[in-house]
Amino acid sequence: MTEDPGYDPFGPARASGGYAGDFNGEVMPVLTRWRDIRSAARDWQRFSNDGPGRVPVPDETDIRSLRQLPIEIDPPAHGAYKDLVKDWFRRPLEDATLVARIADIARDRVTAALGVGPVDVVRAVSLPIQSRALAALFGLPPAEADVWTGWGLHAFKSKGRNDPEKAAMLMRRIEGYVDAGRDGAAETFFDHLASLRLNGRPLTRDEKLGFSHVAFAGGRDTLIHTMSGAMWHLARSPADLDRLRAAPELLPKASEEFVRFFSPLTHIGRICTRTDVVAGVPRQPGQRISLCWAAANFDDTAFDDPLTLRIDRAQNPHVGFGAGDHACLGAAHARAVIRSLLAALTERVGRIDLNEATPGTRDIGGIIRSQGFTRLNLTFHPR
Repeated sequence: MTEDPGYDPFGPARASGGYAGDFNGEVMPVLTRWRDIRSAARDWQRFSNDGPGRVPVPDETDIRSLRQLPIEIDPPAHGAYKDLVKDWFRRPLEDATLVARIADIARDRVTAALGVGPVDVVRAVSLPIQSRALAALFGLPPAEADVWTGWGLHAFKSKGRNDPEKAAMLMRRIEGYVDAGRDGAAETFFDHLASLRLNGRPLTRDEKLGFSHVAFAGGRDTLIHTMSGAMWHLARSPADLDRLRAAPELLPKASEEFVRFFSPLTHIGRICTRTDVVAGVPRQPGQRISLCWAAANFDDTAFDDPLTLRIDRAQNPHVGFGAGDHACLGAAHARAVIRSLLAALTERVGRIDLNEATPGTRDIGGIIRSQGFTRLNLTFHPR
């Protein structure tokens, strides 16, 4: 184990084509090669997403029976559900006002951390940026984001485990937003859900809750970890901060590289639809496999010198946002947030001192990897 959050512990398992991981007593094959994972992610007929609470690993069936949409349903229905909301989540690609608001959010948090000594940027920068940017995407006021910031790094987990009390709190909050949505209005995401029609009918309450739940839970700790990792790297590699400042056209490439290198979503589950053998492990219908995005993102058959973080990496087919039909719906939003943070750092910060870094860890069925930080104290010096 290394303290470097970019360390790749999956090398031996990738060389052998995967491994059998034990996840709280559920043994499942873990795919580790880039090519195998991309192939499996696209083969929903063989490896299905159709199981409420069973796509995350460990599963979430103990805290919800609600189906997250559109991720926990397969094509062709998946496409119909995704089409309903995809334009809303693509707004950071075309809505200049929203992009400017996200940029202001990042700039404000970076400015607040300038010249005040060591700051735990996980909680003082990354967490509030994630919450406020999500509120901007949803069309909700910043005061709502401040409530979400109080939840901590994960919406319904405590100490890495599902927390029924937090899960119930999240559900009550989402129910309030969904029930306040107004058909025919266009101010919030929840108004949008209330106005949608699927095959000529309004969405059910559970369908609206399913879209909302994944939007709150799916991109929270992952985006926080990516932003924190980027700041950690720029503190350790001041030449890269200077380079981004001198060449802002590198910001999109740097953002993609941070997602690849830190791979904040380590892995995800799929459900076998038939008798099978995966990575040498026999499977029966209904049993699961794991697609390890973090292992794939360090596969040297897909990436040149994958252990090196290159902010100008040109060929970067990472799977940090998944792959196939079920790739992350919020990828455009996440990219906009990461780029906004990097832009704010280059505009306002002259140097970053690394004072304390405590990486978090994640047990992936017997392989331990660094994932995010439990604490990251940095000092931002103004330009």
